[in-house]
Amino acid sequence: MKKLTLLFAFLSILTIAQNKRFIYEYQFIPDSTNTGEIKTEMMFLDTNQQGSKYYSYTVYNSDSLMKADLERQLKATGSINVRTDMRKGDVRYSVTKTYPDYKISLHRRLSMDAYNISDDRKINWKISSEKEKIGNWNTQKAEADFAGRHWTAWFSTEIPIQDGPYKFCGLPGLIVRIEDKTGSHKMELKGIKNIQGELDINVFDAKEIAINNKQFQKVVKEYENDPTKGIKQLQMGGATVVLTGKDGNSAKVAKEQEDRLKNQIKKDNNRIELDILN
Repeated sequence: MKKLTLLFAFLSILTIAQNKRFIYEYQFIPDSTNTGEIKTEMMFLDTNQQGSKYYSYTVYNSDSLMKADLERQLKATGSINVRTDMRKGDVRYSVTKTYPDYKISLHRRLSMDAYNISDDRKINWKISSEKEKIGNWNTQKAEADFAGRHWTAWFSTEIPIQDGPYKFCGLPGLIVRIEDKTGSHKMELKGIKNIQGELDINVFDAKEIAINNKQFQKVVKEYENDPTKGIKQLQMGGATVVLTGKDGNSAKVAKEQEDRLKNQIKKDNNRIELDILN
């Protein structure tokens, strides 16, 4: 009887996990010196039997449109005109997990390269008896320290998937809401819908560079020291990459792009993982 019960529980998890989209609202404060600026982005957690993919819908949609435009340009003229206003969305990373081992990978593009950063850190949850109704779901409280922050999560056994937004997983139910102690990062489930077709957990079309967290720290430091290094290397290699603005001055736009990226990096000081560069 016990084996039969476990079988039904396993089949229930598979049934729920197949081709489901969990829609989260992600609120975050990117700059700790400007706590009044709270950004909001809608995030998707797509799941099936093999795993899950967590990503920004806004970024995914704008990148798809930009890729199609650049391919059209290259085919028609043999060169690329990168418009600086084409990219939308603030959350430029994605996270994938494989089931049932829950191997986690952060997928992020820096400059001209795409990276697959494996993360084998385990989250040691402390489950509380405290319960709360969030939206349509009955949830239970859990807490953990992860990546330099203290997190409070509310999970629901009514959705028996041990997953959640970003890298968070390992609780006996889907994470419905999670927030760090400072209130800088908050993710809350807003809806669930069925999705059609197979889930492809490969985030980028280009071949990713596989690295670990320690190696990623070095990559981030190099990028932040020179955020336009990748474009410069392409140009030195003979590739035609043109940055143009309204006045058509590519040199001016290139300098403005570099300054903009450095200013953006300076303000991005309240990251979801505080220990990423420690």
